Amino acid sequence: MTEPNQQSWSAPEAEVSGQERLISLERQLALIDRVIGLEAQVAELAIADSLTPSAELAAQRQLALMRQSSAWRMGRLVTAPIRVAQRIVRRGRSA
Repeated sequence: MTEPNQQSWSAPEAEVSGQERLISLERQLALIDRVIGLEAQVAELAIADSLTPSAELAAQRQLALMRQSSAWRMGRLVTAPIRVAQRIVRRGRSA
């Protein structure tokens, strides 16, 4: 058994000054604050990216009208050989 006047042993690494502990806690709080801020930014961007149902319907209509235009069809016709070649190359790489 230990005598009452003996001090318990502690490793030098376990002894951290009050100032160092305070600095460490401040850093942790700063990181937590930054994470909370970034989470709020992500939430704002997610809301901004979502369209209302009427806006989404309008965008789909515009896309359908664009795909029916003669300029779109001519562009697809001109770029068809390139798209076919790209598909062949991709299939060759994956096989």
